Amino acid sequence: MAEILADIHLDEGKISSLNIVSADTSVILYNQLERATLKRHGVDSTQFAKSFASYVQEPQDFIDLYKKVNAALAKKQRLKK
Repeated sequence: MAEILADIHLDEGKISSLNIVSADTSVILYNQLERATLKRHGVDSTQFAKSFASYVQEPQDFIDLYKKVNAALAKKQRLKK
Protein backbone atom coordinates (compact mmCIF):
# COMPACT_ATOMS: atom_id res chain seq x y z
CA MET A 1 0.00 0.00 0.00
CA ALA A 2 2.83 2.41 0.82
CA GLU A 3 4.41 1.93 -2.61
CA ILE A 4 1.07 2.57 -4.31
CA LEU A 5 0.51 5.76 -2.33
CA ALA A 6 4.05 6.92 -3.03
CA ASP A 7 3.46 6.47 -6.75
CA ILE A 8 0.10 8.23 -6.51
CA HIS A 9 1.73 11.20 -4.78
CA LEU A 10 4.34 11.30 -7.54
CA ASP A 11 1.51 11.30 -10.07
CA GLU A 12 -0.08 14.24 -8.25
CA GLY A 13 3.23 16.07 -8.42
CA LYS A 14 3.49 15.46 -12.16
CA ILE A 15 0.03 16.92 -12.73
CA SER A 16 0.73 19.87 -10.44
CA SER A 17 3.99 20.69 -12.23
CA LEU A 18 2.14 20.98 -15.55
CA ASN A 19 0.43 24.17 -14.33
CA ILE A 20 -2.82 23.26 -16.06
CA VAL A 21 -5.36 26.05 -15.75
CA SER A 22 -8.44 23.87 -16.17
CA ALA A 23 -9.30 21.86 -13.06
CA ASP A 24 -11.31 19.47 -15.23
CA THR A 25 -8.26 18.66 -17.34
CA SER A 26 -6.16 18.11 -14.23
CA VAL A 27 -8.72 15.69 -12.82
CA ILE A 28 -8.91 13.76 -16.09
CA LEU A 29 -5.12 13.45 -16.29
CA TYR A 30 -4.85 12.50 -12.63
CA ASN A 31 -7.52 9.80 -13.02
CA GLN A 32 -5.65 8.33 -15.99
CA LEU A 33 -2.37 8.27 -14.07
CA GLU A 34 -4.03 6.79 -11.00
CA ARG A 35 -5.62 3.98 -13.03
CA ALA A 36 -2.26 3.21 -14.63
CA THR A 37 -0.53 3.20 -11.24
CA LEU A 38 -3.09 0.89 -9.68
CA LYS A 39 -2.90 -1.43 -12.69
CA ARG A 40 0.91 -1.49 -12.45
CA HIS A 41 0.55 -2.60 -8.83
CA GLY A 42 -2.12 -5.19 -9.64
CA VAL A 43 -4.86 -3.43 -7.65
CA ASP A 44 -8.21 -2.10 -8.78
CA SER A 45 -9.79 1.12 -7.52
CA THR A 46 -12.24 -0.70 -5.27
CA GLN A 47 -9.50 -2.68 -3.54
CA PHE A 48 -7.46 0.48 -3.12
CA ALA A 49 -10.38 2.47 -1.69
CA LYS A 50 -11.25 -0.29 0.81
CA SER A 51 -7.66 -0.64 1.94
CA PHE A 52 -7.21 3.12 2.29
CA ALA A 53 -10.47 3.39 4.25
CA SER A 54 -9.28 0.72 6.68
CA TYR A 55 -6.10 2.72 7.39
CA VAL A 56 -8.11 5.91 7.92
CA GLN A 57 -10.17 4.15 10.61
CA GLU A 58 -7.04 3.44 12.66
CA PRO A 59 -5.02 6.63 13.19
CA GLN A 60 -1.84 4.88 14.33
CA ASP A 61 -1.97 2.52 11.36
CA PHE A 62 -2.42 5.56 9.10
CA ILE A 63 0.59 7.28 10.67
CA ASP A 64 2.67 4.13 10.29
CA LEU A 65 1.55 3.80 6.67
CA TYR A 66 2.63 7.35 5.87
CA LYS A 67 6.01 6.78 7.49
CA LYS A 68 6.42 3.98 4.93
CA VAL A 69 5.14 6.24 2.15
CA ASN A 70 7.70 8.90 3.09
CA ALA A 71 10.46 6.29 3.17
CA ALA A 72 9.40 4.99 -0.27
CA LEU A 73 9.40 8.53 -1.67
CA ALA A 74 12.84 9.22 -0.21
CA LYS A 75 14.18 5.99 -1.72
CA LYS A 76 12.72 6.86 -5.14
CA GLN A 77 14.32 10.32 -4.88
CA ARG A 78 17.72 8.81 -4.04
CA LEU A 79 17.49 6.38 -6.94
CA LYS A 80 16.56 9.20 -9.28
CA LYS A 81 19.83 11.04 -8.63
